[in-house]
Amino acid sequence: MAADDTTTTAGDQQHTSDAQRATGWHADPFGRHQQRWWDGTGWSDKIRDHGAYGIDPIGIDTAPVAISESIPAAPIEDALLPIARPRIADKLAVLLGCLVFLALVAVFVVAMTV
Repeated sequence: MAADDTTTTAGDQQHTSDAQRATGWHADPFGRHQQRWWDGTGWSDKIRDHGAYGIDPIGIDTAPVAISESIPAAPIEDALLPIARPRIADKLAVLLGCLVFLALVAVFVVAMTV
C-alpha cells in the first residue's frame, strides 16, 4: 500500500502522540473533513473527503462569528440612485415595437401575394 493511502481510525489517533504518528492520512483533528495529511512533522493543508482530494488551509476558521454590536449600520449616503427612465420612453418603445411588427406583417403579406 502506498504512503498516501495509509489510513488510521479515530481510536488509533487518540492513543498516538504527534511524535509517534506515521506519515499518511489520518482523521482530521480540526473536524472539518474526513481525513487530513500528516507529513511527519505537522498537519498539512491536504484533505480527503469520500475519496476526493482538496486543500483546506489550517489557519482558516470556518465557524460563523457573532456580531457583538447592537447598533444598526448607518445607511450609505453617497450611493448613486438607480437611473429611472422617463415614462414617455417606455410608451415610445412599445409604439416603435408595434410599428416594426406591423411593417413586418405588411412585408410578409406583400411577399405572399406576389
